Amino acid sequence: MNITKILEFLRTDGIPFTFTGTEETQTNRFSSLAHYKPGTFTWIKKQENIPEGFDLSRITLAFVSEDVDAGAAPNVIRTPESKRAFFSTIEHFYAQEEDRPAIGQFTYISPRVKLGKNVRIGHNCTLDGDITIGDGTVIWNNVTIINRVSIGQNCTVNSGVVIGHDGYGYTEDAEHKKTMVKHFGGVTIGDDVLIGENVCISRGTIDDTVLENGVKIDALGHIAHNCWFEEHAAMSVPCSVSGSVHIGRNGYLAGSIIRNQCTIGENAFVGLGAVVVKDVAPGETVVGNPAKPFRKKE
Repeated sequence: MNITKILEFLRTDGIPFTFTGTEETQTNRFSSLAHYKPGTFTWIKKQENIPEGFDLSRITLAFVSEDVDAGAAPNVIRTPESKRAFFSTIEHFYAQEEDRPAIGQFTYISPRVKLGKNVRIGHNCTLDGDITIGDGTVIWNNVTIINRVSIGQNCTVNSGVVIGHDGYGYTEDAEHKKTMVKHFGGVTIGDDVLIGENVCISRGTIDDTVLENGVKIDALGHIAHNCWFEEHAAMSVPCSVSGSVHIGRNGYLAGSIIRNQCTIGENAFVGLGAVVVKDVAPGETVVGNPAKPFRKKE
C-alpha cells in the first residue's frame, strides 16, 4: 500500500494533517516505535519516546504530534490528532470483522427485549426486562441487563458488566433497622458508549441513571443510582461514583472516588486516586485526598 491511500483516508475521516515526503512510497502494515519493523508506519507521540541513538531515517512513515521533531524521517504525517490518526489508519486498513453468532450459547433474552439491527450478544448473558438495544451494539459474554434499560447505537458492553439492579439506598427506623429502598428508575445509555469489563451501573431511584453519547467507562468501575454523565465524559480504572453525581461534558475521572451528589464540571479532570468530597469547577484539575485544585509550582 502506498502512502497516498493513507492520506486519502485521513482527508475522508476529517483528520487535520500536513505531509512531507513522497506519497508514492510503499508501506507494509504497522509497528510500534520501540519495536520498529522496516517498511512499516509508526507513531511518535512525544520527543522523549524516541529511543536514544535511534536512526529516524529507518522509518518508512511516521505519524507525529505537532511538537515532535521527526528529524531524518523521510515521510512524516504531522497532526494535532496523531493518536487518532495512527490508530484509525490501522483499524481502517487492517481490522477484520469477527465471525461471531448474533446470539451466543446459553444466553436468555426475555420477550420484552427489543433488539436493533446487527446487534451481537455473547455467551451466558441475561437480558430480562423492558430493554432496548440500538443498531450495531455489541454485548460480550456474561453480561446481565435487567429491569428498564435503553442502550443506543454502536455501543460496546464488555464481559462481566451488570446494568439495571437497584442501587444501594435504605431507610432506618429509630433502632437503625435498615430497609432497602425500591428503585423505579432505569438506565439510559446513548450512542457510541463503551462500558468496560465488570462495570456495575445501578438504575435510578425515580429518574434514570444517564450516560450520554460518547461516554467511555473503563473496567472495574461502579456507577451508582441517579448519576448523570454528559457527552464524552470518561472514567478510567478503577473508579467508584456514588449516587446522584453529575459529570459535565468531557469530564475525566482517573481512578477516583466521588462522593454522592457532587458535580464535576465540564472539561474538569480528577487525578489518579483522588477522593472528591465537594464540587469541582469546570476546567479544573483536582488531586489528592481530599481532592484539591492542582497548582504547578513555578
